[in-house]
Amino acid sequence: MWQTELFGFTVYQLFWYFCIYSVLGWCTEVVFCTVNTGKWVNRGFLNGPVCPIYGFGVLIVLCVLTPLKDNFFILFAGAALLTSLLELFTGFVLEKAFHTHWWDYSDVPFNIGGYICLKFSLIWGLCCVMVVRVVHPVVADLVALVPPLAGEIIAIPVFIVFVTDLIVTATSIAHFNRDLGELARLTDALHHQSDILSQALGDTSLAVSEKLEGAASLLSDKLEDTKADLTAKAAVAAEETFRRKEELAGKAIAAAEAAARRKDEITEKARAKAAESLRYKQELTARYEALMNKRQHTARRLARAFPDMRHTVYRETFEAMRERMRRK
Repeated sequence: MWQTELFGFTVYQLFWYFCIYSVLGWCTEVVFCTVNTGKWVNRGFLNGPVCPIYGFGVLIVLCVLTPLKDNFFILFAGAALLTSLLELFTGFVLEKAFHTHWWDYSDVPFNIGGYICLKFSLIWGLCCVMVVRVVHPVVADLVALVPPLAGEIIAIPVFIVFVTDLIVTATSIAHFNRDLGELARLTDALHHQSDILSQALGDTSLAVSEKLEGAASLLSDKLEDTKADLTAKAAVAAEETFRRKEELAGKAIAAAEAAARRKDEITEKARAKAAESLRYKQELTARYEALMNKRQHTARRLARAFPDMRHTVYRETFEAMRERMRRK
């Protein structure tokens, strides 16, 4: 298998070229970001010191353009085109797979969807010309110096480590996306509970106020009726009017007492509803804080490595978690 030829190279050569250029690409990214930010950052998608997109990019250029490497213009233009297509494809696939936009050239002139831009396409083209004409001959000689049997034996654990890292990283990002979804749902639930709590308190105040006003109005009406009756019938039946006054006053007092009891019932129900809502809100808050404080090594590393990264589904939730990560 190792000696099978593809595009003029053996599988053995392609494997080691991929590994070497992935590591060199990672080193380049780390140096570039360290110079720009003043801080060391693991700039790879994977946990290990590799940037697979560089390995694939150089392999594509070597396989397609090696026969034309003596023509500078074709090599430069072809490398710029091929690497740009790879970057566009990779960015699109990563976004669809993980709902995350990893880099963004939207602010750079002549960009396509923020995935690629003319500036970096030209840079990739020039870099690939240097790699093909200057760097690769040295890399090819180094690979040829290693005895094939030793290289094949070493390749097996290297391949296993690479695949394991890829699986662990993809799984971690999938779990992180699941947590983001849960955080988004908790945030909506917390807002809903806050609205319920506010509405319960408002409804209670309004209901109590209405009942007290009704009782006061009823008592006033009864007393006015009693006064009118007393005035109208004073000369005819003073004793009968006095009994009527006491009867009406008693009904008014009973109505006021009933309103007071109703007020107490409404207040108690509202308190119970508010207490239940508050307990649920506290439970939601505890779950939210637990998720926010959850150890997210891969997510934290990627958020630092890709400062322009944004989530296409849970953007606000992701930004809140990124801000929390920055403070830690």
